[in-house]
Amino acid sequence: MNEATGNRQQATETVGAAIGRPPEAAGKKPKKKEYGNGFAVRYIYPILWWILRIVLSLYHWSSFRGRENLPEGPCVICANHSGFADPLWVFLLMKTRMPPWTMARKSLFEKPIFGRFLAAFRAFPVDRDHADMAAVKKSLSVLKNGEKLLIFPEGTRVKKGKKSEPKSGAVLLAQRAGVPLVPVYITHGRKPFQPIRVIMGEAYTPAYSSRRPDSEELERHTAELMERIYEMGEASK
Repeated sequence: MNEATGNRQQATETVGAAIGRPPEAAGKKPKKKEYGNGFAVRYIYPILWWILRIVLSLYHWSSFRGRENLPEGPCVICANHSGFADPLWVFLLMKTRMPPWTMARKSLFEKPIFGRFLAAFRAFPVDRDHADMAAVKKSLSVLKNGEKLLIFPEGTRVKKGKKSEPKSGAVLLAQRAGVPLVPVYITHGRKPFQPIRVIMGEAYTPAYSSRRPDSEELERHTAELMERIYEMGEASK
């Protein structure tokens, strides 16, 4: 193995550790069929977007702000997470012809039919209890190809008043790919038939002390990212 190959492997393993457990716990998995660029996402999604807009409007009076802050090129979109429909609200906010690629927890793909449905619309699984190298490689590939990636750094739905423990994987992926972070706030702790605000902040790139920031620095930037997200919510009240 030459030095360049070794460096790339080390970088991938570092991102994996930021998403889950250390890379030693990860096992090799066979390649699976690629989804997310077929008929469903290209032709059905634009129709489905309008259906979602109408259906979700029956449950919440929604307001969208900051859509103009979405960069033209690749980026890592990061939102707070308190409801199952959070990815759908981000899709509605973006109002793009195709959805971003979305990192979702592995358990959602355990039912074959539902899993294929999610994959068809650009969701891919991540095992947050292990260093999921497949999810890391997929994420970096998405960004390298000039596309957008949606991640919920908190990893799981966080109830109002509860403290979140965000993972630093989103920040590290953006740093490794050289793309900006885009914070998104979705009304936290909402209930049916209550107003909902979905706000996109300005894209930004954290200032790192080196090309390979350590875990402490990544955690600090992750905390800053979540502060930006929740501050947008407070400022919009």
